[in-house]
Amino acid sequence: MKKLRVALYCPDHHLSYDGNTPDKQGVGGGVMVRIRLAAALAKLGHQVTMICNCPRAAVFDGVQYLPLAQVRSIDVDVLILSSSGGDLDLRPALALDIKASLRLIWVHGTPLLKGLHEIPFDYVCSPSNFIRQWAIQEWGVPREKTFVSYHGVDPAFLQEPGLFNRRERNLFKLVYASHPSKGLDAALGVLRILRTQDARFELHIYGGNRLWGGAEQAPAQEDGVFYHGMVGQRELSRELRTSHIALNLQDRLEPFGLSLIEAMASGNIVVASPMGAYPEIVRDGYDGFLVEGNHMAEETWQKVAQMALTLVSAPDFSSTIRHNAQAAVRNWETVARTWVGHWEWAMHTSERRMWADPCPDCGGPQLPLADGYHCASCGLYLRKG
Repeated sequence: MKKLRVALYCPDHHLSYDGNTPDKQGVGGGVMVRIRLAAALAKLGHQVTMICNCPRAAVFDGVQYLPLAQVRSIDVDVLILSSSGGDLDLRPALALDIKASLRLIWVHGTPLLKGLHEIPFDYVCSPSNFIRQWAIQEWGVPREKTFVSYHGVDPAFLQEPGLFNRRERNLFKLVYASHPSKGLDAALGVLRILRTQDARFELHIYGGNRLWGGAEQAPAQEDGVFYHGMVGQRELSRELRTSHIALNLQDRLEPFGLSLIEAMASGNIVVASPMGAYPEIVRDGYDGFLVEGNHMAEETWQKVAQMALTLVSAPDFSSTIRHNAQAAVRNWETVARTWVGHWEWAMHTSERRMWADPCPDCGGPQLPLADGYHCASCGLYLRKG
């Protein structure tokens, strides 16, 4: 594998961060995935530079971090442009002198990035088929210029199969790990119903307004509710290993769901609304559960509460769901190998045989990569397993 010079460029100013931020205090998903992908690429031996709103030039996990103000030109093999917060504006890149064999725009949600149609690119990289299709239909991105790669999880969240049934897991511990706007009120509604049946149920809340650069604001105190706010990734992984059910009830069109796969990898049973990419990530009844209906309706809360009570009383069934969930999640090394395999193919630096079966969407050739099959004609992704 040829060693590549890779730069990730993010002009967002709403948060300051570096490679230590996820483990020290936690951070939102867009920042998290940039940091983790950069580190995984560096671990594979590539020369990786992160140009972002970092406080100073430094090296973290083999990645060179450079403050935005220090960069006037970029000369690399692969350039990844990304914005996930603030003004969602890539146009500052237009002021740079850029030389790159491959230019990628990495999108993280449904809002249109400013500059998407002004900056030349080879591919728009999406975290799900849902966002890929959104980019094609809503933004006018040519489908042959799309690429899909799911996010990964850190090793800290991955459990050995033998740990699934340890008594240290609290079967009455629910977890909500996200920004409050995604569905915290729904999680609280489910908890209140459950506590009328059994006062041992509790909800632990992680994340909060600071995930997206807002001010800290804890929810009102009530019995059974524990607010932890922003915590580092290692602490979060330890907490999730003692939880039983992760609640992801929402009406937001979720572009992927990083907190969802972190919960799955940690042995939590995910209960989510079938919104956005969630139906891609969760196979209902196999490695988690998708619950139809208005996430703010009491009948939905009742349905989820009854599901939680059943899961507590059926440990063997719960164990199987947990095992399937962990098997469905990939680590960041697999993600990095997937990206690099696509780059090598796109830049014609390696020859890859196409998969025998044609793309089920367009009939085009499928490129087998580390995480599954990627259509070379329309960008559709089919995961393995």
